[in-house]
Amino acid sequence: MEENYDGALISELGVKRYLKGRKDIQVSNINFFTRGAETEKAWKACNFGCHGPSYRNLIRPSSFGEFLQPIDETSPALAGIIDGVRHQTVGKAQRLGGGIKRTGEGLKLSGNEAFQNVGNENWAVYEFAQSSFDKLTSVELNSLDNPIFQIVTVIINEYTSVIPEWVLNDAHRDGAFILPDTIDTAWVLKAISLHLIEGVSREDLNEAVHLLNDPTQRLIGKQIGMRLASAIGAILASLVCKKLMAQSRGIDTVKRDLAKLRSQAKKANGSLGKTLLALLNAQGVLSRAGEASRRLQQTSPRIWHILRYRLNGANMVYFLVEPLLQEYIDRLSLLEKKPAEFAKVMTALVRDKQTRQIFFPGTAF
Repeated sequence: MEENYDGALISELGVKRYLKGRKDIQVSNINFFTRGAETEKAWKACNFGCHGPSYRNLIRPSSFGEFLQPIDETSPALAGIIDGVRHQTVGKAQRLGGGIKRTGEGLKLSGNEAFQNVGNENWAVYEFAQSSFDKLTSVELNSLDNPIFQIVTVIINEYTSVIPEWVLNDAHRDGAFILPDTIDTAWVLKAISLHLIEGVSREDLNEAVHLLNDPTQRLIGKQIGMRLASAIGAILASLVCKKLMAQSRGIDTVKRDLAKLRSQAKKANGSLGKTLLALLNAQGVLSRAGEASRRLQQTSPRIWHILRYRLNGANMVYFLVEPLLQEYIDRLSLLEKKPAEFAKVMTALVRDKQTRQIFFPGTAF
């Protein structure tokens, strides 16, 4: 019988790293999934005979934002200084390298395909600038009118809408998500009007609210059906998005990046399209934006298509929230490419009491 997936390790490592680890372990002579005393025992037996120290454990790498978070909680001023120093040293070198690479691509030094990508991405930037740049730089981040919040909403809703009904049932029962006394249907209706959520009607939404508010009802697949499941997914998306944008550690990095872009925008002149393109190019950020867009296109073509066309080029500012949403994207990619594996992952998370990590993967509040 095939070994069950480990929900705790999926939560710790992320689904992509965990599944790669399961594949790699088949040709490894040390179990890098072990933890605690078992790890120490196995490592002593290995005695550097089979692996170097970097293979001692498989762990999820920490981001700079995670490093900065405890400092920010203790001393926001010190965190700001550290972030500023990094921006002017390591960050500056990275941006310069990205700018050089981008220039090479624009001159066809990296081949015709890269040159075509640059042209498409520049056009996407222009479209986004014409439709949304003003809102990006003037609307509060916690508003649905802000393009960043719109990106988050689209991706989270795509994810919550495909969570199996039985998972919703168990998660609700286990308290993985707690519904507020009053469900904010106005938020969902606005998201629908902005085409951030599709396939949900007002009638579906009202029926879903009635079901969720009725303690005598149970979330059972036969009761829900696809239409009602989509409405429930939209309601859950509203809850997840608001909490993620208000309390997630990763959102602080988004705010800092956005503040820099807004500050530069105030100093710039010219048309919106040229302004945004010039800002991104001048800072070497366009290369970072393009690479994130290409990663998204490869990982989840459906999500990329929504951001590129329904949100008018928002794929080119996706890089601002990529770390925050990466695990959602990886799980959606798994569903698109290997739905049976996605079901196993959901089963493991519920079985191992990691149901909260279904809705808030890789986050800490």
